[in-house]
Amino acid sequence: MLMQTALNKSLHKQSIDVHPRMAESETDIRTSARAEARGSIFGIIIIVAFSSLAYAQIPLDRSIQSAIASMPHAKTVAGVCVLDVATGETVFGHKADQAMIPASTMKVFTLAAGVLELGSSFTFDTMLGTDGSNVYIVGSGDPGFGDPVLAKALNQSVTSVFDRWADRLAQQGMTTIQGDIVIDASIFDQQLIHPDWEKSDLGKWYAAPVSGLNINDNCLDITINPAATPGSPVLVSLIPENALAQFLNKCRSGGKGKPVLHHSPGTWDYRLSGRCKKRWPFGPVAFPDPAALTADAFRVVLQQKGIEFAGQLVRQRVRLDDGQLSPEVFVLDIHQTSMADVLGRIGKNSQNLFAECLLKRLGAEWSKRNGLGNSSGSWESGSHAIAEILKRAGVNIAGLIVSDGSGLSRMNRCSARQLADTLMHLHRKSGGEMVWQSLAVPGERGSLRNRMQGLEPVLRGKTGTMRGISALSGYVDTQSGRRLAFAMMFNGYRGPSTPYKAIQDRICKLLAHSQ
Repeated sequence: MLMQTALNKSLHKQSIDVHPRMAESETDIRTSARAEARGSIFGIIIIVAFSSLAYAQIPLDRSIQSAIASMPHAKTVAGVCVLDVATGETVFGHKADQAMIPASTMKVFTLAAGVLELGSSFTFDTMLGTDGSNVYIVGSGDPGFGDPVLAKALNQSVTSVFDRWADRLAQQGMTTIQGDIVIDASIFDQQLIHPDWEKSDLGKWYAAPVSGLNINDNCLDITINPAATPGSPVLVSLIPENALAQFLNKCRSGGKGKPVLHHSPGTWDYRLSGRCKKRWPFGPVAFPDPAALTADAFRVVLQQKGIEFAGQLVRQRVRLDDGQLSPEVFVLDIHQTSMADVLGRIGKNSQNLFAECLLKRLGAEWSKRNGLGNSSGSWESGSHAIAEILKRAGVNIAGLIVSDGSGLSRMNRCSARQLADTLMHLHRKSGGEMVWQSLAVPGERGSLRNRMQGLEPVLRGKTGTMRGISALSGYVDTQSGRRLAFAMMFNGYRGPSTPYKAIQDRICKLLAHSQ
């Protein structure tokens, strides 16, 4: 059986907000503003007319500066930059060149670099092969392999690809696998957890390990049900099904109380306690060895399909130095995830694993291009790649620190101008429209679904939220049809991010109503 992957123990004690996996990783703000229009219809018309007149008469820079000045905490640092994407003109700037922590708006750089370097038609390809005896799974760092959101959109399960692969093996007459299931995740390095990610986040879905082979966002979806007999251990179901996760089940059926799940990050151990009276989904919990999970989930499906397997699960590099497969391996099937799907999960849903896999894949290509002996993608090589790609695109990268691809690390640094500059330069490239489509839309499913309703046709954005940090970057079209690239970052406040998101929304509305 596969050995457990050793996880990096050098971690900083920091903390960020926890957010739901399947849609957004940013906290939704349900604005409580209510209209007090109790007067006549004529009165309402007067108010609307006055508001429109105010937008027109007050200079834009004064209005934005007034919004920034409304920050409730004196020690908060704000950086704002607005650029005209057609002319490059700075429409507004406030500490636009000051390096700050971007949180998830860091993903703007990852999105841009991915499109600029790999191209809009790029696909992540995961291959099933055989040499007549062994079966091979060769990873490409695909974050969308078995992703629940992409699978649901196709009315599939996270293991549907394994059903297809089992059928392909049966078509080849392989009703029994005589050899081993060999997994190759060498497209990426063996550092699965970023050293700067906060210890308190490890084990949670949004800080899942990053591997060359991934499945179900590298998480287990754990659900328990009470047994028929009160007092008996609860029944445990897993997605994906596997025999690797070790459960200590002390949770009993019926009675008072709630079930509790405990998982120590870096281990395969999951402990259940408490009481359970009804079906209880715990939701996603990170699994420390994604490649092993992929292989064992495949083994389970093979067994369900009646394909016997008596061998071992083996790690082995199958790719040659040039990235090609060994000639004795015959490719039976290739699962592909498109760049559009990857960008959409990053931009709309702020899915961290997708961003980190894209960064590491960029690192693998950068290492190969620079003739490095080990071309496995890493956070280090990915950081070099993103900086080089942005510089080549015309972005001034002075002071830019790319620690990771998702913004989960507090070591990331950038300025509002660098974010806006990146979006401006990207808009002028062939992949610019794909990035526009990948960003969150106000009022729709994604990280802006409860913000800025009414701006759906003219605004796309990428949010960013951490403890003491709130950011927003994207595009907005003005009344005259000008497209503006903007970035806003607020660092160093205490308490909730609600006031700062309100300021961001106010500035976006000012820009949308401007000429």
